[in-house]
Amino acid sequence: MELTRSGSAGAPKGFMAVIFRGAEGEGAGVVTQASGGILMRFFSDTSGGGDRMRVLPSLPQPEQTRDHARTGAGVAADLDLIARAFGLNVAQIAEVCGGVTRPTVYAWRDGSAPRPAKLTRIHKLRRAALDWERSGFGVPGTAMTAPIIHEKSLFDLLRADPLDLAAIQFAGGRLAMERELATKRTFADPFR
Repeated sequence: MELTRSGSAGAPKGFMAVIFRGAEGEGAGVVTQASGGILMRFFSDTSGGGDRMRVLPSLPQPEQTRDHARTGAGVAADLDLIARAFGLNVAQIAEVCGGVTRPTVYAWRDGSAPRPAKLTRIHKLRRAALDWERSGFGVPGTAMTAPIIHEKSLFDLLRADPLDLAAIQFAGGRLAMERELATKRTFADPFR
């Protein structure tokens, strides 16, 4: 598709219209508005005429919507989530948060503000913990230190900088599969 026209004509006040036309004459009208770092997209609804618009909001990126000045109960809740999802103790949390000390982790839980780089790391670990829990992987237990991907354990992946969320999810899937295969089951004979 090729951009044929852009401007504010025909768009609601405060919006910008962008019109695309393809080689076959098919087109798409997009009206955008930036609001707080989130781009709202409006597409022409061809079922009811060219003047009808339908809102399809974009999903915000986690780093854009997280309040980087968030401290106190928010950081403490994030650290508790990370500990619960992965079964980590305070020393391990200190290590995955970028090699800080245990007293630093306790200070964060008591309301002290982490430095911006550490806060970003905590937010990424929170994202990994949420993904882990939503996938239903469960607490890894002793598998936390077992080699999973290229001789790296889940704990190694959590300590890595930068944090690879896809590799952590893959490791969770592999651990879940190994747990499933290790479960002894007896199958009923369907022909009896």
